Amino acid sequence: MPQDRFYLDAPLQTGQTVTLEESEFHHLKVLRIDPSEEIELVNGHGFLAKANLLKLDKRAAHLQISSCTHSPPPSPSISLALALIRVNRLEWAIEKATELGADEIFLYPADYSEKEALSPHQLDRLRHLAISALKQCGRLYLPRLSLSSLDEIFLTSNRILYGDTNPNATRINSSIEPTLFISGPEKGFSEREELLLQAKGTGVKLSENILRAETAPLAALSILKQRSIPI
Repeated sequence: MPQDRFYLDAPLQTGQTVTLEESEFHHLKVLRIDPSEEIELVNGHGFLAKANLLKLDKRAAHLQISSCTHSPPPSPSISLALALIRVNRLEWAIEKATELGADEIFLYPADYSEKEALSPHQLDRLRHLAISALKQCGRLYLPRLSLSSLDEIFLTSNRILYGDTNPNATRINSSIEPTLFISGPEKGFSEREELLLQAKGTGVKLSENILRAETAPLAALSILKQRSIPI
C-alpha cells in the first residue's frame, strides 16, 4: 500500500509549489509530516508526484514537487452502471469498484430502485470515498462518477453487457474491448428495462448463485478486468 499519499485535483509538474487544504490538509496534520519527509501526490489523471513540505499554516500545507511521472490509462476501459440502491450498500460498491479498477461509474434510478435520486451531499460523499479508495489501493486514475438515466447510459459507444439471471445466458469472460456493464437493483430489472437491455446489449451470467445488487457489478468488473492485468 502506498505510504503518505495525498490527492490534489490540479495539474502536477516537477518544481511546482502546491497547496493542500481541507480534508487532505487534515490528513497531513494527523500524520505529522515534517519537512524531512517525502510524500506522494496523485491527481486522479495518471500523475504521481513526489513532494516535500515547505510550510504549514492554520488552514493549508504548502509543498514543492521534486519529481513527477505520468502513466497511460489502463486498457481496455471498463465502466459500470449501477442502479440506485440503499446508500450504505452503494457506498461500499463505489469504494470496491474504485479498488478493482472501474474507469467510469454511472448511477441511475431503475424502475425498481429503492431510491429515486441522490442529494448533492450524498454524491459528494461517494466521490470522497472513491478518492480515499484511490489513495489506498495505489491507482492513478480516479473513476468518473455521474448521475444518469438509463437512456443516457445507452448512448455509450462501448460494448454493453448486463446481468442476466437466465440459466442459459452466456458466461461472462474477460474483455479485450471497451465495455460497459449494467446492473439492476435488488428487485431486478423491470419488463421495460429488460426489453431495452436486450435491444442494446448482451445478457451475461455472472455466477451459479444469485448475487446481490452491490455484489453483481463487482463480480463483473473483476472478470472483465482480468485481460488488462499483466502476468
